[in-house]
Amino acid sequence: MSPPLDARAKRSQQSLLRAGLELLNTNGEASLSDIANHAGVGRTTLYRQYETREKLISAIAIYCLETIEEASAPIESQAKSAMEAIRLLFEQLMPLTQEFQFLLNLEQLVENDPEVTAINKKQKQEMIELLEYGKTHGEFNSSLPNAWLLNLIESLFYIGWLQQKNEGASAQEAAKLAFVSFSNGASSH
Repeated sequence: MSPPLDARAKRSQQSLLRAGLELLNTNGEASLSDIANHAGVGRTTLYRQYETREKLISAIAIYCLETIEEASAPIESQAKSAMEAIRLLFEQLMPLTQEFQFLLNLEQLVENDPEVTAINKKQKQEMIELLEYGKTHGEFNSSLPNAWLLNLIESLFYIGWLQQKNEGASAQEAAKLAFVSFSNGASSH
C-alpha cells in the first residue's frame, strides 16, 4: 500500500488524471510529456506518481470508473423502481461524457489491468441485478436478455455523448432522450 499523498501531491495527481483524460480522448498517442505540460506539472512529478504510460492510463481508467460509481451511488436510495433507477442513471451519468469516451477507447490504449477489469465487472453485475429486479417486478420486458438490455444502456450513453459532442445537446437533454428510448424499447407495458 502506498503512503498517503499530501495535499499538493493530490492536486498534482488530480491534474495529471484530468489532463491525461482530456488529451488521451483527443489523441491516443499523447506522450507523458504532453500530459505533464497540459497538467501544468513537471515531468519529474509525473514520473514520481506514474512510472509508465500504462500505469497512468490504468490510473485514469480507475479514476473514470470511480467517478461513475460515485455519481451513481445515490441512485439506489432515491429510486422507487428499477425504471426510475435507469432514469436517474442517465441523469447522473450523462454529464460524464469524457469518462465514458475514455473507457470506450481503453482497449486501444492499454491491455487489461486486473483492477480496472474487477471494477468494470462489479459495475456490470450491479446493472444486471437491477435489470433482473426490473424484470421480476414487471417493469422490463422479460423476453429481452440482460446482455441485450445492458448493451442498449451502454449504446444510449454513447449516443448521448454523440448528441452532446456533435449536436450541442446538453447532458440533461441527452439523458431525457436516452431514457425515453430505453423505456419505449425495454418496458413490459
